[in-house]
Amino acid sequence: MSFSDLGISTSVIEKLSYMGITEPTEVQEKSIPVIFEGKDVLVESETGSGKTLGFGLPIIEKISGDEVKALILTPTRELAKQVEDEISSAGDGDIDTVTIYGGVSYEPQIQAAKKANIVVGTPGRVLDLLKQDKVDVESLEYFVLDEADRMLDMGFKDELEQIIDFLPEERQNLLFGATIPRALKKMCDRYDIDPETIRIEQTEHTRNLDPKYMNVQRDQKLSTLYTLLKERDRDLSIVFCQTKNTTRWLADKLRKNNIDAQELNGDMSQNQREKTLEKFEKGDIKVIVATDVAARGIDVDDVTHVFNYDVPDKADTYTHRIGRAGRQGREGEAITLLEKSDHQKFRKIKNKLDIPRAEEDLDLKDAKI
Repeated sequence: MSFSDLGISTSVIEKLSYMGITEPTEVQEKSIPVIFEGKDVLVESETGSGKTLGFGLPIIEKISGDEVKALILTPTRELAKQVEDEISSAGDGDIDTVTIYGGVSYEPQIQAAKKANIVVGTPGRVLDLLKQDKVDVESLEYFVLDEADRMLDMGFKDELEQIIDFLPEERQNLLFGATIPRALKKMCDRYDIDPETIRIEQTEHTRNLDPKYMNVQRDQKLSTLYTLLKERDRDLSIVFCQTKNTTRWLADKLRKNNIDAQELNGDMSQNQREKTLEKFEKGDIKVIVATDVAARGIDVDDVTHVFNYDVPDKADTYTHRIGRAGRQGREGEAITLLEKSDHQKFRKIKNKLDIPRAEEDLDLKDAKI
């Protein structure tokens, strides 16, 4: 199936081609026709599967006029900017987009929102501006939750419900996530949203992703990670930690041992985070050491490896983490390092997702860190 078969216009197809996108992904093939029919959708598809254009292309094709016609919410500032950039790149010159997020001045965003057709933002700042009557959503046609599951997991339920109360009842609801949690279904029930559910069981990138776990001694955990990274030193890697303090400590340890690593966490300023992500995308930094929240802004197709230095709390979090690697058909690898104390927590994740043990013997004699 082609973009033309899906009803995408020639001008947009040309923009997509310039972006290096020539064929629709499975989630785009299945969601775009349903959205064109005017139905609400609830889409479960993993990170990196092409969800942004899955909802973005129909919006680009359908909206017109000078008012705000689409509101897209994302869990982080970085993701908001990336979604806005992808949609604006695919759209024509008649569509104005704006990103709204915290950590920067209100006024430029308020002025840009007055001219925008599509507003992409984080729940906190969007709600602030709605309460101040600075964003006019009276003519809104599309309401999108991108990574809806993560927004609920991060505690944005109250903000999302307050935002929905500002919106016109006659609108199309497009809800996308890597998983469909019970809380999201409850939200749909509360607001009489009866979406068509679309589940993408196995995308191209999951077929090329090799997830596994390794048992490690606590005093050899750092050396094991170091050795794994050295063996893959030409690739882009993300290392996940549970706390901001661990990201700082671990990135510092790796740098002192000639691993080109940089932490990414919520204590960094917006400018610092953006510069770090820009360097990572260019390959100037090979390893990002991140918390789950900070990693929501990482949208880099060339990431080949994910390492769980700390075990995630839930299977959904694990799915989000490993979905950062092996995207767009590339080969990827995800390795979780397990201390003895981690096994009980990881057992449920391992059994649910059928994660095998790594068959890899590492020589740690040179990894004295």
